[in-house]
Amino acid sequence: MSLSGIKTGLNLRITKAYPARHTFLRGELRYAGGTVDYTSNGTGSSSGEPDWYIEGRALVGNDWLLKSATLSSYVGLGYRFLMNDGRGITSTGAGGYRRQSTYIYLPAGFIYRTALSRGNEMTGLIEYDHLLSGNQFTKLSDTGLGYSDIDSKQSDGYGVKLRLSYVTPLWSAGPYLHYWNIADSAINPIYRNGVLTGYGLEPHNTTTEVGIEFSRPF
Repeated sequence: MSLSGIKTGLNLRITKAYPARHTFLRGELRYAGGTVDYTSNGTGSSSGEPDWYIEGRALVGNDWLLKSATLSSYVGLGYRFLMNDGRGITSTGAGGYRRQSTYIYLPAGFIYRTALSRGNEMTGLIEYDHLLSGNQFTKLSDTGLGYSDIDSKQSDGYGVKLRLSYVTPLWSAGPYLHYWNIADSAINPIYRNGVLTGYGLEPHNTTTEVGIEFSRPF
């Protein structure tokens, strides 16, 4: 199955720099939401499903002053929660349901800044995210068919973040890519009307988000 759509969002970042030590602390909060279209070989398709996520991160880093640029390294802790509301009936008559996805992860990355003319600069970011703990909550009871909800634990996966920005004293803009690759979850029992009917898991899945980010300091 696949989900695809367009989201808009808001990013907030706050940084406390310690120039004498060449270190910094940063907090980040990100929200993105919109609607997505669902397609599946087995259960048909549907459109306009509400889909949103919120992501929070705490980072600590160090600045390395180069001859004509600055290289910053950082590590931290991240939390990501996603909600997809697929309730309704698909094109083949299958019942939809809500899905909640939670990731706790360890981000580690580098930021490279090089000066341009008139006080502007070009900034590039590359980050690796190591999944510490994941959970996929599948609310099968939304179908009204007597199925129990499934709580799937995920422990193996990773993410990658890339960003390139043109930065001026008043604004910045540039493309970004966020990618997640999460392995199969643990196997869980499935009940219908209190009777064990089988076993299931959240299968290996990937998420790719590509966009343009505009920001300004305040």
